Amino acid sequence: MKTFVVRTEIDGRDRRVEVLADGIGISGGSKCVLERTDVPDVWNWVNGSETTPVHVQSDGMSGVTITVRGYSYSTSILIDRHHDLLDILNASPSQRQRVTRIAAPMPGLLKAVLTGEGAHVKKGDTLFTLEAMKMENAIKTPVAGVVRELTAKEGIAFEKGILLCVVEPNASL
Repeated sequence: MKTFVVRTEIDGRDRRVEVLADGIGISGGSKCVLERTDVPDVWNWVNGSETTPVHVQSDGMSGVTITVRGYSYSTSILIDRHHDLLDILNASPSQRQRVTRIAAPMPGLLKAVLTGEGAHVKKGDTLFTLEAMKMENAIKTPVAGVVRELTAKEGIAFEKGILLCVVEPNASL
């Protein structure tokens, strides 16, 4: 059995999930089962008698985007030991002064720009809405700060990894 730490953009809380050898996950005492399907990156989430298809896309590292019922959520999944080490690094003074580059997580069409150059944003604020695979996805800021280098324009199609803006840290937010 391995223990992983899952952090979602929904509430930013950490959840420890134990994954058993048969793939069953246990979080907070309740079971969660993800079953493979014949479709790549699509799993069935089984919760009692209810089955819900879930699209799971990994960035190849610790980031995973989960789409359920048309809503996409960004998560970070790390082995619990690695998560603790990352928290130590993120608490360092140099990390708190580092700018954050907000890049397109997938190719798509930018439907809305909800921020402006010089805007003060809080962690979790939605900056952009993009359409990809006929679904709208909110792109949120992972840090508080001031928006700089805003290159995104509504109605523009873009590729994965294109810089949308930069968020400079602001200790007062």
